[in-house]
Amino acid sequence: MRDALTRRGFLAASGAGLAALALPGRSLAGILAYDRPVSAKANGVWSFVTEPSLEPPSVTVTTLHDPSPGYIFVASLNGPGQRGPTILDNHGRVVWFKRTDQVAIDFRVQTYQGKPVLTWWEGTISQIGTGQGVGVIMDETYTEIARVQAGNGYHVDVHEFLLTSQGTALVTVYDEVARDLSAVGGSSSGHVLDSIVQEIDVKTGKVLFEWHSLDHVPLTDSYAPVLDPFDYFHVNSVDVDLDDNLVVSARNTSAIYKLDRKSGEILWTLGGRRGDFAFAPTAHFMYQHDARTHSDGTLTLYDDGPSSSSADSRGLRLGLDFGAMTALVVQQYHHPSLPLPSAAMGNAQVLPGSSMMVGWGTEPYFTEFGPLGDVRLDAKFDGSAWNYRTFRCPWEGRPAHAPLARGVRSSHGTTVYASWNGSTDHAYWQVSTGDARTALTVAKTVPAVPFETAIPVAGRPRWVAVTALDASHKPLPRSASAAAAVSS
Repeated sequence: MRDALTRRGFLAASGAGLAALALPGRSLAGILAYDRPVSAKANGVWSFVTEPSLEPPSVTVTTLHDPSPGYIFVASLNGPGQRGPTILDNHGRVVWFKRTDQVAIDFRVQTYQGKPVLTWWEGTISQIGTGQGVGVIMDETYTEIARVQAGNGYHVDVHEFLLTSQGTALVTVYDEVARDLSAVGGSSSGHVLDSIVQEIDVKTGKVLFEWHSLDHVPLTDSYAPVLDPFDYFHVNSVDVDLDDNLVVSARNTSAIYKLDRKSGEILWTLGGRRGDFAFAPTAHFMYQHDARTHSDGTLTLYDDGPSSSSADSRGLRLGLDFGAMTALVVQQYHHPSLPLPSAAMGNAQVLPGSSMMVGWGTEPYFTEFGPLGDVRLDAKFDGSAWNYRTFRCPWEGRPAHAPLARGVRSSHGTTVYASWNGSTDHAYWQVSTGDARTALTVAKTVPAVPFETAIPVAGRPRWVAVTALDASHKPLPRSASAAAAVSS
């Protein structure tokens, strides 16, 4: 947070809880006939006929031009609608949504046991801005396969849940301890938040590595206001470097640290009050998030910016010269329309081909930039929601549950609504209708669109069902037969 007032505002809010993607065999005319929002999108919220209990936040895409492959992964922290991990397509339409009673954050695709999985953190956020929860892992059928807990009596914090190729998870932890704060102008009997990094074996829960900021970084390195407890370090990302050591970002020291993965020793510090690197013009960052290293030797981060209402947050790619110990700007990414001074959060994800997805944290936008900085996609949460991190990832979802169908009869005919929450394989809906549950005949086949497709059919049949078809018209699962309701 930039200052005490902004920090309190964030804590209160976070505690409260016509381009088309063509598929083989789909004509443009057929896509346009059904490629429209068929359910209500009002006041920043989607609602669906087939899934009336789901009300995910809605998004409006304002720019779309040659985006990278994959879907968009978000999990809003506030605003209208329900909380939960959400997969979107390039038009901002929901592909999958799971309502959670607790806060869900940091939603993305990772790899576990050699297979793509969905992961997120789930838990509660305290009034001091830290989290107590678990890391969740789900397979391609949307079946939960693991919940990762911290060891040694701690709880997994909200800021990082990173799976490694060794079958381990890197997580953050916050622990409040008594400490003399007189060196920073606080009480001699005050309290401080110790930022902790743990590496945990996912299968066994065994703690393989544990690092404490208080053992390595002094309180006087902080830029944070001295509150009680004093959140002097505020770890907010952990990454594995090319040499298998760790890179840790700390917002409140405005520094990034390279850690020896065995001893915990700090090998170098980038930024902060006692950094090891000299900065070239415009390379300096403050209150950063999401520090990541890359195979080309660069380091990326989301620079929230200095403590100023006029600051312009940005995605940032730095080149580090370890001979001269200097940091220079390779590329920076500003929002295309207006300065966005994020109060907190945000991320910068490098995509294949050197594109960049930037999530703007407490500003309700996410933007994809091409390799040369051109804007490929820009979107906004309609209800101005905050989103900790935004990701673009390839994903193939094959729900274990069947599709859903609902028919609505009126004096003008019948509309069949079809959905299959999370499916990425189906391209068409085959609609069957009839006056007896067990005697339905195929009425028509139409292209499918996320999340829900509205399909007009002739007459006023009493029963309806839908069968999902893939792009080559191969049948996938079928819905149960549903009695058609009469609209008022």
